[in-house]
Amino acid sequence: MKLKIAGVFALSTVVVAAVGTSADFTAEADVAAGLHAGVNQLRQSCGAIRQDPRLTAAAQRHADDMLRNTNHSHVGSDGSSPQARMTDAGYRGDASTGEIVFWATGSAATADAALAFWMGSPGHRAIIVNCAFAAAGFATASDGNRMTAVGDFAGP
Repeated sequence: MKLKIAGVFALSTVVVAAVGTSADFTAEADVAAGLHAGVNQLRQSCGAIRQDPRLTAAAQRHADDMLRNTNHSHVGSDGSSPQARMTDAGYRGDASTGEIVFWATGSAATADAALAFWMGSPGHRAIIVNCAFAAAGFATASDGNRMTAVGDFAGP
C-alpha cells in the first residue's frame, strides 16, 4: 500500500467559519480528542489549552471542506480565511489566531502522525507552543481512506 502524507504551512493569523459534516464522510471525534490531548502534552510549559466549541466548529468546517474539495490549503474553497471562519463561528474577530492543518491517507491518517508532522514544521510548531493562545478547537473529517485534521487556535 502506498502512503501519502502532506501538509500545509501554518498561518499566524486566521479566520473562522461555521461547521457542517457531509453524509459522505465522518468527523472522527476520537482523533480530534487525541489531537487536543497531544497538543496539551506538547504545551506543558503553557498549561492546558481549553477547547472552545466555536473554534471546533470553525475547524470542522475547514476539515470538511478540505476533504470534500481536496483543497489542502488554509484558504477555503469558498475563499474564506481561517480568521473569517472563526469569526463566522462566533469567535470575536479581534483575537490573535492561528491554524494548523494536516491530511493523510491509509495508515498515516492518525492523530500521532498529525502531531509529528506539525511539530516537524516550524510554522505549525510555533502555533502549538505559543502560550498566548488560550483556546483551541480540533476537528477531523474522513472518507474511510483520506483524513483531514484542523486545529484552530485563538488568544483570550
